[in-house]
Amino acid sequence: MIKIISILLLAWGFCLQIKAQSSTLQQLVDKKQYAAVTARADSLTATDSADYATMSAIGQAYEGMLQYRKAFGFYTCCLNMDTSNIDMLNTLARTAINLGRVSDAKRLFYKVLSNDSTNFYANYQLARLYQQLGDYRMAIDLYHQLMDWNGVSSALYRNVGDCYTRLEEYPAAALCYFQAYNQNRENASLASALINTMLRIGGTYQQEALAICDTALFYNPDNRLLRQNKGMALYMNRMYSEADTLYAQLLAEGDSSYFTLKYGGASKYYAGQYLDAIEPLEAAYNKDTTAVEVNLLLGSALGKTFDRNRAYVLLDKAEEGLKPDEFLSNQLLGFRAETKMKDGHFREASRLYYQMWKNDPGRLDVLFNIMKMYSGGFDVNQYKNEEDRQRGLFIYVLYLSEYLESKKDKESLFYYRPLLESFYQDMFFKSVTEETMLAPDGKKSKLSVIDLRNLIGKLPEMPDDFRNQLNKVKK
Repeated sequence: MIKIISILLLAWGFCLQIKAQSSTLQQLVDKKQYAAVTARADSLTATDSADYATMSAIGQAYEGMLQYRKAFGFYTCCLNMDTSNIDMLNTLARTAINLGRVSDAKRLFYKVLSNDSTNFYANYQLARLYQQLGDYRMAIDLYHQLMDWNGVSSALYRNVGDCYTRLEEYPAAALCYFQAYNQNRENASLASALINTMLRIGGTYQQEALAICDTALFYNPDNRLLRQNKGMALYMNRMYSEADTLYAQLLAEGDSSYFTLKYGGASKYYAGQYLDAIEPLEAAYNKDTTAVEVNLLLGSALGKTFDRNRAYVLLDKAEEGLKPDEFLSNQLLGFRAETKMKDGHFREASRLYYQMWKNDPGRLDVLFNIMKMYSGGFDVNQYKNEEDRQRGLFIYVLYLSEYLESKKDKESLFYYRPLLESFYQDMFFKSVTEETMLAPDGKKSKLSVIDLRNLIGKLPEMPDDFRNQLNKVKK
């Protein structure tokens, strides 16, 4: 009898020792002293390996040290001891995700859900898993299901927004980000995601993004990311002076990121500060020499200021990458034409402007630029040679005809009447019924005296005081 009692006492003491050991290990895990716990792993006895708490603590320690493969092995031992333990199923599934064992993770999570279909953790982790795998529709369904069961959540709406972004369904993404942002306006990262999505959509969203920027900056006034977002919003809304002010502050604070340099320089350029735009655009160019827009704006800025030789090089480089983009290709024609015009190469400049206009016939300003190069003033005799006369007549007739077709206010068009009247009188005295016109692309055409007279008739009469002054100048 005494022997039996001794054996029982010994066993009880041994159990207390194991329990004390596992308790100590868990305390070390709770204190994040993972190395002290994993050091015990090599000296485990068979009895230790059969203790759930000991194996769980060591698994947690390995997981804490990012050694997921070892953690998975210890957690598997725990699950073998208690195959219906929901917490361990979730833990093992989570570790499987970190190991990239997707099939195991799904199997374990669905095993949890077979016992408890509303288990939040398993459903949430499954949704995240599907999101990581690119099955965004399935992830969205699971996130919405969680919100149906547990109420709306800023974090869940954010995840749904991220899924819609991946699907390139930006209006839906913006709506989800906005729902998330309404519940957590202090989250700068969330505000940035919303702003970027609204700017990507454009239109009225682009304008409303500015209001979001101001609200977000109220909660995070010094957040550099949000200030960069506001700079982009101002730039995209063509508020170039305001954008320039903000980007100048960022640059002064040491923000040398590519987009700050690029759009800081672009804002200065479009605000008319061509010389000041060169430095940030040059810095952006040094970071990415292949960026089309940077080559375009830097080349144009140099062409407008002091280095037209380098401008030609940059504009040529920009052209290589512009062919798929019609808008930028047309913009390049304009920049190249302007640089040629400043160099006095009027024939080439007018050809480029003319091509630009043919690509976008609504651009009357482009035709006006050509007309400035071939202006005859108020008298046809002011043209230096016959070719300039033919080019001048063509561009005046084209510009005025297009202007009249545009239904714009035509009161100021009386200014061009004297030159056309001079052409008409010259044709009358020469007894010719047609005048040759030369287009910027080299094609010739004829203008009849009747068509010229009809065009003059559509122009407003000159005010008496202007005509009197003109007559004095002619005398």
